[in-house]
Amino acid sequence: MPDIKIQCFTPDSRSYEIERLAHAHPWSLSVFCQSHGPAYYNRQLVVDEETVGYIICQQVLDELTIFNIAIDPKHQGQGFSHYLMQDTLNYAANNGMLVFLEVRASNTTAINLYRTYGFSELAKRSDYYKTHNGYEDALVMKWQSEQN
Repeated sequence: MPDIKIQCFTPDSRSYEIERLAHAHPWSLSVFCQSHGPAYYNRQLVVDEETVGYIICQQVLDELTIFNIAIDPKHQGQGFSHYLMQDTLNYAANNGMLVFLEVRASNTTAINLYRTYGFSELAKRSDYYKTHNGYEDALVMKWQSEQN
């Protein structure tokens, strides 16, 4: 059984390596490094002493926005994203927060993950994300705890 920990997260070279490996269009290093501080709820997933993923969220009043979630590709498909999602949604529920996110319309794996946790589609943003040959739509999704 692997030793799994969820810890506070500050961007470092390992997490940025995951960013570059996990996303076709990764954030710039400067944006990645600026996405932490008192207004953020960021966590990293450590499995057997190795960082394998992270989630970056920003908190504004009673809303939490998931900006980025990534699992190292060599660890994908093993359910590790569920640890990050469950931790984040527990935090949101315990603090009476709504959760929002944007996801590429083509990212069915992520959309299915979010729906598993009760996210619903709120809106569509046309031509929001850059692709290799143009743009694609974003889905805006929302989650609300049953406690609220």
